[in-house]
Amino acid sequence: MMKPHLLLVEEPGPVRELQVLALESQGWQVTALADVPAALTLLHAEPVRLLVVAAGLLAAGAVGGEALRRALDVAGTVLQVMAFPAEQDALRGLGLSQGEFLPRPLTLGGLVEHARRALPAEVDAALAERRPTVLVADDDPVSRKLLQLHLVPLRFDVVLAADGRTALELARRRGPDVVLADALMPKVDGFQLCLALRQDPRLSRVPVILTHTVAPDELDLRMAHNVGANGFMRRSQDGDELVGAVLRELRAGAPAAAPPPVELGTEEHLYRMVRQLERRVGLLEQAERATRESEARFRLVVNGSYDGIWDWDLRQRTFYWSPRLLEMLGLGPGGFPGTYEAFIERLHPEDRTEVMAALSAHLERGVPYDVSFRLRHANGGYRSCVSRGRAMHDAQGRPVRMAGIIGDVTEQLRLYRETQEAVRVRDEFLSVAAHELRTPLAALRLRVQGAQGVLRAGVHSAPERLGRALEAADRQVQRLADLVESLLDVSQLQGGKPRLHLEEVDLAAVVRNVVARSEEAAARAGCRLVMGPLVPTPGRWDVTRLSQVVAHLLSNAMKFGPGKPVEVGLEAGPDTATLVVTDHGIGIAPDRVDGLFRRFERAVPVRHYGGLGLGLYRLRRIVEAHGGEVSVHSTPGEGATFRVRLPRTGPPVPQAARA
Repeated sequence: MMKPHLLLVEEPGPVRELQVLALESQGWQVTALADVPAALTLLHAEPVRLLVVAAGLLAAGAVGGEALRRALDVAGTVLQVMAFPAEQDALRGLGLSQGEFLPRPLTLGGLVEHARRALPAEVDAALAERRPTVLVADDDPVSRKLLQLHLVPLRFDVVLAADGRTALELARRRGPDVVLADALMPKVDGFQLCLALRQDPRLSRVPVILTHTVAPDELDLRMAHNVGANGFMRRSQDGDELVGAVLRELRAGAPAAAPPPVELGTEEHLYRMVRQLERRVGLLEQAERATRESEARFRLVVNGSYDGIWDWDLRQRTFYWSPRLLEMLGLGPGGFPGTYEAFIERLHPEDRTEVMAALSAHLERGVPYDVSFRLRHANGGYRSCVSRGRAMHDAQGRPVRMAGIIGDVTEQLRLYRETQEAVRVRDEFLSVAAHELRTPLAALRLRVQGAQGVLRAGVHSAPERLGRALEAADRQVQRLADLVESLLDVSQLQGGKPRLHLEEVDLAAVVRNVVARSEEAAARAGCRLVMGPLVPTPGRWDVTRLSQVVAHLLSNAMKFGPGKPVEVGLEAGPDTATLVVTDHGIGIAPDRVDGLFRRFERAVPVRHYGGLGLGLYRLRRIVEAHGGEVSVHSTPGEGATFRVRLPRTGPPVPQAARA
């Protein structure tokens, strides 16, 4: 029967060499090329059953998808494209179906299996005449089984032996084509087995490849050469290197150079084996020590991190949360069931769809997983979190595990919102300050321009009109001075407490003086200032600062209660004095009371009432500097009452000053 012809288009190199050997080992005719146009030329000249192409060469080729498909249909050739998932997406435009893609990375056994499935069943007849026998000798059942799994897809006749003595007996009965022997086995090791085979006339030309879990050193290679081994190789997980060595030996078919027919000295052999074991034990101890250090470092990083760790095993369907993550959500060691469903259930309902979509996009298409969501705390509230993660895939490109971190950013978000609010309040203050400063400036300018006009006109009533203009201008200048003083005072208060010049002061006299100065402003606002009994109330205070406190409370009362009376009272106790100012204006909403004494805060919209929002802030800082406190009680629509309580002995003396 004619051998099936396979065409392989791959970059020249060791990988293509092994792929050709693997396909030829099945009795198939294989032609290897480096570009797609040359492959299409060969398709027109010879019958080709299967075309296997590397995705990179197909994408870079000058042949379009339609031309390739037409050539394959005419030749009756099956197409298979070796491609990574990202490459598969890029090649969809060529009209390729999912069944025509081979996953990458692809083992030699996997390549042979896919080729066999693409060809008719009768092609196996090419290999049925002579199936190579491979004898595997290894005392480790896991390694033995792994080697068998690497060789089975190539349809070799694999014979297994658990030690060197059994392997020698099987070799004499079966006559293997290749022997794979573990270098370190009990009773008869790989070196002794190889020497015994070389000294048997019927088996002296059988290729022997020695294997071990670590890479061979100079002593290993010298001993392998002395006993006539064809090679010494390290066993790996994918097994392609070892399978490639077997394929090369089967392809070569040349006899190995037989060593001199001498016995391997027992003493020398034992010495070398002890040296080998000592070295490997040392490597194991070093590896274990490095592992312990790595684990300790990992625990230190995890325990010291503010982020929680999660690990999702898709095969076992388990979802691990680290102790830090459980603590973050107020959960105990058994508080989380450890399943994907439990994680989704703990998400805020509004965030579940987005998180599930992000996980799917990462697992299926490799889109970076970087999301924010809310997780339910044990107390019933939600914590704002950010999470990042990455998936691990098996040899077939399927996601098998995903791990990452979850960080609690609730506090950071709160601080961010507060900062945003502070910026908003600052911008509003600057706007109001500019308006407040422009208003008296505009009025002052009008008064000055009016005075100039009167002087130029030379009217008889000029002195009287100039007097009124200068009086109004003086009020605007005073208003500007008050505004500038407020801004400078607040700037100083930011750096610490206001400086006080303490002296013996009668608070009742201070109140009378301020009320007297405020009569004209009260008349303009239509307010009547009503003073209760003011008994002498001496104390140790700063008279200028207390005058500012009384003046601002009166100004506020007139501003928010125009046309209504303002009541001023003084309560004198043995240790404290309390100033009480009551208005009957618009009052204060309950939700604005708490922030009333903060900087830039207002109880009413700025568009309805002017002001910088600094007066009550200054008042509070002055009162607190005296060791006192200020409070407010208000009913919306009925007015507000402010109470300023001051210790009569002045502010408390710091502990350091007493010492």
